[in-house]
Amino acid sequence: MRTLLTGLLIGLSTLHAAISPDHIRRLQEEAAEALVIKADRVEVKTTLGKDGRQLDVQVTASVQSVLRSKAGHKPGDVVKIAYTIIETVIPMPGPGQPKVLEKGETVRAYLNPSADRQILGLAVYGHSFQQP
Repeated sequence: MRTLLTGLLIGLSTLHAAISPDHIRRLQEEAAEALVIKADRVEVKTTLGKDGRQLDVQVTASVQSVLRSKAGHKPGDVVKIAYTIIETVIPMPGPGQPKVLEKGETVRAYLNPSADRQILGLAVYGHSFQQP
């Protein structure tokens, strides 16, 4: 019984419920906006909690090139991106967290519009930003 419980605990401790590569690819293909962007301004608001912290990130970025755009973005356009990162003391299962972009960093971004269409959000969780 002890061996079974030990094996189960070891197995559960390594479970992270990552997204499969096929699912990542599908989400990237379905993203409304696939843009190469350069982060011109990055603002991070940190909220501390008892189990970790929340980072609310707002990025103003210039479009360098367009892979596809349902909104009709063109190189030179400026877009606003907002997303949240939850950092907990004990890692939560699920898809990976996105990174905080740095000012001047250029990435390929997979994004979807928010309800008001003024701000873009991440389309592929922690896989929304890729090296161009």
